[in-house]
Amino acid sequence: MKLLVGYTADERGAEAIELASALVASTPDASLHIAVVLPAAAPFSAVYPGGDHGYSTILSAQVDQWAKHALTLVPEGIQASVVARSVSSVAEGLISLAQQVDADGIVLGGRKRHRAGFFMPGAIANALLHSSPVSVFMSSPTAIETLRAANGKLTRLTAFVGDRPGAKDVIELSAQIATACAVPLRVATLVLPYDVQDPDRDLDAHVQATSDYLSQLTASMELDATIDVVVGRNLDEATGQLSWQDGDLALLGSARLAAARRLFIGLKAQRILGKLSVPMGVIPNPGSDN
Repeated sequence: MKLLVGYTADERGAEAIELASALVASTPDASLHIAVVLPAAAPFSAVYPGGDHGYSTILSAQVDQWAKHALTLVPEGIQASVVARSVSSVAEGLISLAQQVDADGIVLGGRKRHRAGFFMPGAIANALLHSSPVSVFMSSPTAIETLRAANGKLTRLTAFVGDRPGAKDVIELSAQIATACAVPLRVATLVLPYDVQDPDRDLDAHVQATSDYLSQLTASMELDATIDVVVGRNLDEATGQLSWQDGDLALLGSARLAAARRLFIGLKAQRILGKLSVPMGVIPNPGSDN
């Protein structure tokens, strides 16, 4: 697996490398491209290390120091390089670099808890969540702690899906990532009372039907996956009732209105994302352009 890391020379950047390293550690040809994106006014365009590239003459000593430090954060066994670019938009610059290196995803770090008790993606993450052609993985200080408690290794991947046709696409891509990372797959669905016309009469039957549907779907895909259907009075309560373990990674799919092979996070996914305390990723719509 190959990932592009959006790096800043602070704790947030270090956490991004930590998450990215865990994601690729067990995969074939594990490699990281660490991106130092700079304001458009800074005329930098270079790769470190390797080759001449005019690195010593183009990059400032400060960027040189950032690059060297970033590489020390990457565990042994993972190939890594640092690329510095001047960009007018950080999000667009990261997307462009991800496409240039054919990355499987973009990794960001350092989400902070909002005063109201949930996590809000920053401006760069929010832009990527509404436009990226590749998966976007994010972390937070709390989420990184759960990863560290598992010795920096992923132990399970949880795919959030509904009971609509798009669930198959999300499960399929999640299964590919779980297989690449050599971890088991869990498929989770959140059920709310308003999902049925008469909750008192129909809720239990709806929960069973949803569980049966997902079990049959994963079986038809020849996947060995755990199915977890959780009921809550509202989305926050349902999300909070899901159990998590150290080393968990949560994956959410894009909204159905997302363009083909583009990422667009919906309102429900945003709410779930904000309540999670484990590393997470959002995957693009895999549909064709036709």
